[in-house]
Amino acid sequence: MLGIQSIASYLPKDSVDNMHQADRLGADRDFVQHKIGVSTLPRAEEHDSVVSMCVAAFKQLCKKESVDLNEIECVVLCTQNPDGGGLPHNSALIHAELGLSEECACFDIGLGCSGYVYGLSVIQSFMSVNGMKKGLFFTCDPYSKILNHDDKNTCLLFGDAASVTLISDTPCYILEKAQFSTKGSASDALVKNDGILEMNGRAVFNFALQEVPKQITSILNKAELCIEDIDVFLLHQGSRFMLENIIKRTKISEEKTPINLLQTGNTVSSSIPLLLESELSNHSNRILMSGFGVGLSWATAIYRLVK
Repeated sequence: MLGIQSIASYLPKDSVDNMHQADRLGADRDFVQHKIGVSTLPRAEEHDSVVSMCVAAFKQLCKKESVDLNEIECVVLCTQNPDGGGLPHNSALIHAELGLSEECACFDIGLGCSGYVYGLSVIQSFMSVNGMKKGLFFTCDPYSKILNHDDKNTCLLFGDAASVTLISDTPCYILEKAQFSTKGSASDALVKNDGILEMNGRAVFNFALQEVPKQITSILNKAELCIEDIDVFLLHQGSRFMLENIIKRTKISEEKTPINLLQTGNTVSSSIPLLLESELSNHSNRILMSGFGVGLSWATAIYRLVK
């Protein structure tokens, strides 16, 4: 059975002090610290690209796992801001950088904050149908490329990162249940106009607070589980205020719901794998992960420890 074997990540060495940004933009420091919840934002450097950041994440993976490149049969990349506008697909460029076999399948998927939960199901399903045993799932969405750095609605929130998840037939976590939703009629809450990200923060907040708790409750019911059966809840790191309200409305334990926004910000599709990377060593029995944002799109999945 296929599942998650290991995860690694890469954060750019360059970063932005969010308090300095707040002062520059005339934003309230207390709001930035307690509502957004971010003090430092990792920023892709001039030489950083989606491909180079993904390769850097893979190098970190190789420090944890012995990865035989000849055994990699599939590479999937989740990004909305690919190098070169996405032509060629960036997973092919990662393939070239890693020197993978020509028998390796590669494709990109264009999802944002729900992308990790979606992407895990996509790569596992693709590999299962085609009898594959080892694959790599990358996430990388450097929003700094598309930010208006004078817009305090966005530039105080988003950080850059990349992750890679090793999917294999010797997993430590396997999928139990997943649920996916889309509200395309509300897509204008998060859009890119003339190459610049525009966000209606209030609309995104209301959407997350309305839909995410309902989906978490729904998937638990379908899996015939209760909140107490979940050892850790890994929620997309949208903002501290958003997370605190989802936790409160869903009535889940704060102790079971880690928040790592402080030094990373909202890293889009990389936010959940950054959390999960830290969580793997704890060997929690059941993990629930939920991503939500651009689309508007939201997805929740339950993974179980292989014993």
